[in-house]
Amino acid sequence: MGTPARNPELPRQTRPTLEPPPSARCPTEQEMADSTVQNFSIVLGGPLYDFLLRRGFVRLVLPNVARRIAVLVTLTWLPLLLLSLKDGLAFGNRVRIPFLYDFSMYGRFLLSLPLLVIAEIVIDPAIRQAVAEFVHAGLVPGQKLPAFDNVLERTQRLRDSWLPEAAMLVLAFFPVFLFQHEWAAGAISSWHTASGRLTAAGFWYAMLSTPILRFLIYRWIFRYSIWALLLWRISQLHLILPPTHPDHAAGLNFLGLAQKRFGILFCALGCMFAGRMTNNMVFEGAPLSSFRFLVLGFIVLFVFLGLLPLLLLAPTLSKVRKAGLLEYGKLAQSYTESFDRKWVHYVEPPPEPLLGTGDIQSLADLGNSFALIDAMNIAPITRRLILQLAVQTALPLIPVIILGTPTPELMRAVMKMLIP
Repeated sequence: MGTPARNPELPRQTRPTLEPPPSARCPTEQEMADSTVQNFSIVLGGPLYDFLLRRGFVRLVLPNVARRIAVLVTLTWLPLLLLSLKDGLAFGNRVRIPFLYDFSMYGRFLLSLPLLVIAEIVIDPAIRQAVAEFVHAGLVPGQKLPAFDNVLERTQRLRDSWLPEAAMLVLAFFPVFLFQHEWAAGAISSWHTASGRLTAAGFWYAMLSTPILRFLIYRWIFRYSIWALLLWRISQLHLILPPTHPDHAAGLNFLGLAQKRFGILFCALGCMFAGRMTNNMVFEGAPLSSFRFLVLGFIVLFVFLGLLPLLLLAPTLSKVRKAGLLEYGKLAQSYTESFDRKWVHYVEPPPEPLLGTGDIQSLADLGNSFALIDAMNIAPITRRLILQLAVQTALPLIPVIILGTPTPELMRAVMKMLIP
């Protein structure tokens, strides 16, 4: 696809200096790391992105999300509507599920697809900020800055590789994946099948609409894998991780702020799941209770996947915690023995009065430090992060649950929440 275009929004930065001028000296390791961090992205790159950038479909200064969403909806959902209208399958009684009554199409192409595009401007800035924090917070020691810079460059080379995107395109458009049972003739007739054959709208749906959506999903899976791999590689750099850090994650709790942004992807997939559920309930008469375990499994699965990249840091943080407990345990043993000899089991009276001495406060501070290490998490995961990911995953399912709950039961549940 050619050399990827340089991002004008993320210029190579150098720090101002009086002398010598920047052009007359080699950049320092810190400056090189800062420059690589400034240009790092898991979204702004790849052969397809480079192609769209050169053709003007993607802009760097303005993310033009609305334009891309409009183009994708025009390619995926709008032709299905027009072809269904032409064949008289958009509404009416010719088929059991007319196109305009198919909730799964709204979930896939009017909700999930736009969210997958919007996710780029939601997730990527948070990833950049998290990567920069490793340098700005001093977690990467000076001698490891070249290695950190190399990790970021290797990650971006993987992002720009043509082979993964080619494989994703093949998987998305390969005919084996097109004619699945979901659009074959079933017990209930629909807008995409008639007399056991695909309609014109059904062919467009199978040949173009679904592969486009599938490709967007595959590409986010690839980006998510890149992010997880990046975290694992960084964790192998012997970072400066103080076990007594008050965030209970050796200073890595900021990664949770980036990780929660991925909840928009789970929300997008939840929209697809909710549309399919609604179809089954409305057109096949499936009760809401039949989806109880499926909904629970869906939420648990994606919360686990949302935490998985952070769990890759568990071996490193576990070693930090274990080393901290041993080191501070030895320090506490030495200090408490000295404190005991001086103030409790002394041979000669202490040379100073107990009142006003800093020994007791030092003992308390040492105890607080040891307690911080003992309470340290082996992954930068908090209950709040788990709850946020669960809510984002379950959000599209809430209207379906309300729709499938009988009115009397729904009213009783509401009254129980309002009246103690």
